[in-house]
Amino acid sequence: MLRHLVFVIGLIFACAIAELAPGGQVVESKIAVLDSLPASERQAKVFEGARAEGEVVIYLNLDLIVTNALTDGFKKKYPFVQPRVARFSGASIIARVENEARAGKLAADVILSGELGILVLIDKGVMAQYRSPLRDMYPEGFKDKDGFWHAHLMNVLVPVYNTKLVSKEEVPQRLDDLLRPRWKSKMVMDSQSYYWFGAVLQQNGEEAGLRLMKKLNEQNMRFVRGRRLLTELVAAGEFDLAVETNLNAVLGIAQQGAPVWFAPMRPLYLRPSFLFLAQGAAHPYAGALFIDYLLSEEAQKILVANDRMPTHPRVTAGATQLLKGLETRMPDALDIGRRYAALGKKYLEVFPGAR
Repeated sequence: MLRHLVFVIGLIFACAIAELAPGGQVVESKIAVLDSLPASERQAKVFEGARAEGEVVIYLNLDLIVTNALTDGFKKKYPFVQPRVARFSGASIIARVENEARAGKLAADVILSGELGILVLIDKGVMAQYRSPLRDMYPEGFKDKDGFWHAHLMNVLVPVYNTKLVSKEEVPQRLDDLLRPRWKSKMVMDSQSYYWFGAVLQQNGEEAGLRLMKKLNEQNMRFVRGRRLLTELVAAGEFDLAVETNLNAVLGIAQQGAPVWFAPMRPLYLRPSFLFLAQGAAHPYAGALFIDYLLSEEAQKILVANDRMPTHPRVTAGATQLLKGLETRMPDALDIGRRYAALGKKYLEVFPGAR
């Protein structure tokens, strides 16, 4: 209740400084009505509204192949709504959404992003509360209790090593293993591993986590930007190991014959990609319909077919079997997202080579 009250106060303030797009309160009132309707009436109202709106504007930073697969599936199921997509690279989606919202001109109805920094826009009143009827199928940690976000796909963060350069006996099992002399000057890390950094601090506690990170920095770490590039550099033998990358990148390049595999380090952190309805959505019903579709088994199976990790508990990916028996952990993503700028600053203090 207190958290909701804080949000309401923040929303009023955001309106006062014109950070919300026009019509934001209307969007929430329209969507809130859906929660009180029986399932059949709710569906009919969403269909009727989406048909009248005729389109949905989507901001995302998914790759083109997966984007096309999902939007093609949506158009096939709902031919009366045209998805219009704007793709962004990495964190540029955050600046675009925030700048448009501040100017009262946010064009997006739905926002998809794995960038944790985007979560701070919830507190700025940019995201609308929307409780999809499918959200009850998802476990805790894959949605927030207030209905601002849902996790529609998952990345598993793993260390990747070169199988020609690293023996099975040397494969690290815990983060502490990376502090051994064997790894000095042999590792690479993403220059913006802020989420992983935050997850380590959450798990170990701030003080102990920072001590561990400072010791890791003493291993003469190298830094590059981009997990896909990290994986490719390890495959090429430029480094023996990358501290964290995406599991799907490792599996994809390994299937092509590259000498890489992931270390089953305990724990492996899960990183969700988030799904939001924009507060100022011009097409709120079409936006709600698109969110419902992405959370459906049909769309989640499309993710699997494109080598992505689904979040739906009834849809499993091939990678799920590889993770069986391993320790995986879902960090408090909202906490990390709200502290993302501070975590990034601290990360660069601990790892000055990442600047």
